[in-house]
Amino acid sequence: MKELWRFVKTSGIYFMGTVLTKLITFLLLPIYTAYIDPDGMGIYDVATAYVTFLCSVVYLDIWSAVMRFTYEYSGTGQKKPISNGAAIFVCSTLVYSAIMLGVYMIFHVEYMLFIYFYGLLANMQYFCGYVARTQGKNVLYAAGGIAGSLVTILANIILLVGFRMDYSALFLSSCVGYIANILILVIGAKINRLISVSAYEKSLFKQMFIFSLPLCVNSVAYWFLSSYNRVAITNVLGTAANGMYSIAGRFGSFITLFTSCFTMAWQEISYSKEAKGMEDQSGFYTSAVNSYIRFLGMGLIMIVPVVYVIYPIMINESYAPGKSMVPLYLMATVASAVSSFLGNIFTAIKKNDLLFYTTVVGSVVNVLTVHLLLPIMGVQGASIALFLGFGINCVIRIKMLQKYLGFTVEWKFLIAFVLMFAIAFGIYNFGNLWMNIAVCIVGAVITLLVFREPLTKILGNIKDKMEKG
Repeated sequence: MKELWRFVKTSGIYFMGTVLTKLITFLLLPIYTAYIDPDGMGIYDVATAYVTFLCSVVYLDIWSAVMRFTYEYSGTGQKKPISNGAAIFVCSTLVYSAIMLGVYMIFHVEYMLFIYFYGLLANMQYFCGYVARTQGKNVLYAAGGIAGSLVTILANIILLVGFRMDYSALFLSSCVGYIANILILVIGAKINRLISVSAYEKSLFKQMFIFSLPLCVNSVAYWFLSSYNRVAITNVLGTAANGMYSIAGRFGSFITLFTSCFTMAWQEISYSKEAKGMEDQSGFYTSAVNSYIRFLGMGLIMIVPVVYVIYPIMINESYAPGKSMVPLYLMATVASAVSSFLGNIFTAIKKNDLLFYTTVVGSVVNVLTVHLLLPIMGVQGASIALFLGFGINCVIRIKMLQKYLGFTVEWKFLIAFVLMFAIAFGIYNFGNLWMNIAVCIVGAVITLLVFREPLTKILGNIKDKMEKG
């Protein structure tokens, strides 16, 4: 129960720093779609996909290694993994800069300077954020997220509405927001004092590098599973079609915002428990995974009819065809979230090498399927391919974790969820407003029934904590 309370408390802090601020960004979609046409949105989206691929290769997901190794040190000893992680980050930045310069000299990419700093600052923010979290500065992490998001939002409004800039405004405003966030994290967590040249150790540097290599390779494979479809859509159907897909993805990111809070809280608890030694691994992970799947599944059933109502209100009519793309993208997003959650278990038990194999299989399924379906089904084929890729990935990871940990998954709930989603999807496309509202209400009732017992325990625990002060 103590761990459950910690999980709820930490998730709440991340909710403030991640969801509330990015929810405001989500609410600004009317401005984005009014001032940026589908072509511009498609170009922006595919450019970020390429940058993500490059960063996945060169930055090694080193912040995860910093967090994992920091839990094995205490006091001033924590400077060692943080400093060695920073050294790897600097080396990665040199490689990143050289590659970006070479790409610009060969292809003369438009707005290359904005794109360069977009990737660099995004990764710097990741690093600083993870360091702050290792120091228990979760409130600071939340504050940095709030400030950075507000600055980004304000910059977007000024650049798009005031200066009538094109999609380059999205890169520039993101950079300004990242800088604000980084400054808050560095000053508040005193990160500059946690990084020292004297703390460098060749053996630890090598150990962290080797630990991160599977994460890097997995990130590359993951890119082919999660982001490659944007490139495929652009090449097969054009940038405008990718712009539509991008807006559908914004609704998918709405789910990701909530799941990221739980994932970050989960990382801290699982890493900490594994570092200290865990008695009941099977029970701990079984409860966590099944609760997470239930939360996502029932949340999706309620979100689909909500999108039916708000899409025409929020999105400019030039993006109207994108409405039909949202439900299947949301389904793929749920599968992606479950895959990431399962992946964190592998990292917690130091089985990162196994992540690669599971991700490669999912990536192959996605890449092959997307090229098969795009000419036949259009953009919808990309969402189906994405779901199939992540679905296969999840099944394989579950089977592997059952072997190592012995936990079980509630397959009956998954079957019931698929049936409920099929009904919600059919009503979304062929029903009317009132039918979609009815689906949302029914989903809410079922959710309360599904989570009645755990919610009762959580609320009871919160009440006890408040009474004890």
